[in-house]
Amino acid sequence: MTGTAAEPFPERKSRPKFRRADPADGIVWLTGASQGIGAALAHALVARGFTLALTARNEGALRALAAEFPGRAFAYPADVGSNEAMAQCYADILAAHGPIGTIIANAGIYRPLAAEAIDIAAFIECINVNLLGAARQIAPAARAMATRGRGHICVISSATGFGGMPTSSAYGASKAALINFAECLKIELDPLGIGVSLAVPGFVDTPAQETNDFPKPFMVSADDAARRIVEGMMAGKFEITFPRRFTWPLAAIYALPRSVYVTLVRRQTGWDKRPPSTSSGQD
Repeated sequence: MTGTAAEPFPERKSRPKFRRADPADGIVWLTGASQGIGAALAHALVARGFTLALTARNEGALRALAAEFPGRAFAYPADVGSNEAMAQCYADILAAHGPIGTIIANAGIYRPLAAEAIDIAAFIECINVNLLGAARQIAPAARAMATRGRGHICVISSATGFGGMPTSSAYGASKAALINFAECLKIELDPLGIGVSLAVPGFVDTPAQETNDFPKPFMVSADDAARRIVEGMMAGKFEITFPRRFTWPLAAIYALPRSVYVTLVRRQTGWDKRPPSTSSGQD
């Protein structure tokens, strides 16, 4: 991953329009696998016949999870925020297991930030892990998938990416960028026979939600979220959004003129009644 211009993708002729995620394509490389949605995804994927390469920074938790599935899940600790670590991780998985059949870009962090006291380091961290981490994972695998004419890529975003939310200036920006990233992948990779899915969940009951002190309607469990994501990937769906009774109305609100939806969101989250925070937004 040198950042230099690469040779063109293979010819697009005679390639299928899309692919469903399929265990026969090869191992799944799942990031953010040590807890929350990632750990739940590991269980759901193994139950459906996939073999997994699990990546996260927490080596102990990662190895404990892999040990639950002997011969079906393998731990590859790495920091998605590092070019070198991710390049080495990709090379190690390839050497041990052959071509990667499915990518799930799930690694992410949430750093609540007060708008009147933005912590630039936390902002950079969110973009580096959530957005650039996904790019570091997908970049080498997409080229190999294009050469093979098969494979599937799933980008895990969030309904926060639909539009602005309180304390989410960094996290929301990274998730909005992931939605755009996945759309670009879908446009370009369909003719190459590579499936692309974009998961846009609403509130999921994970440790990240403990720092949110505004209402979280229709929250789903991590297991439920994982089930919906895997079922959507295996059905060849592009946008996998849930629960629809929350995400569809939210998307409709964000389709309104910005002057309208900003007022609505402020009201719905209670931000029209609370005074400015004095927090720096640091953990």
